Amino acid sequence: MTDADKLIARARSMTERRILYWAGAGGTDPGAPDCTTQLAVGRAWPGLPADERARLLPIAQAAGLDPTDPDLVVPACDCSGFVCWALGIPRRRPTGAWINTDSVWADASGPQRAFVHRPEASVGDLVVYPKPVDARFGHIGIVTAVDGAGRALRVLHCSADNFALAPAGDAIRETAPAAFEQHRQTLYCRFMGAG
Repeated sequence: MTDADKLIARARSMTERRILYWAGAGGTDPGAPDCTTQLAVGRAWPGLPADERARLLPIAQAAGLDPTDPDLVVPACDCSGFVCWALGIPRRRPTGAWINTDSVWADASGPQRAFVHRPEASVGDLVVYPKPVDARFGHIGIVTAVDGAGRALRVLHCSADNFALAPAGDAIRETAPAAFEQHRQTLYCRFMGAG
């Protein structure tokens, strides 16, 4: 089994687990049996802005969750936490910095200390874009299939959009790369070590 096969097998082990997407959650312990953080949604819910609660409530309800329940605790993760856990690295660096979409993209498009830019995708590479001007976050995933021209055909990733897909309730899914193709700064890279 290649390193790419091991990475993808580890990442796929998190699909169909009813994991909630929550920014900043998951990926803190690469030795943990899964990528999630147990999130007290019911306690965090009142602190979200009203427009965010209004947007998220129907998605949560479609997944059978009542975010207003103060006792609601669910496994949660975000895209960077998922990828870091799959790679077997902690998302917090020894320097205290977080590995996130912006830091991966900046490294791969600049010094390439830990993430090396790849002009064409291979299975097991990462696909990432930084935070767009008009959005709150960038996004990152793991390439699981490519075409003959080196473009991703399938990507494993954790997202709020995945969580909302019918049947609602699974943030980690393997999908077509549409979420990445709509951003001009998207690039492919490979994790090469601690950097």
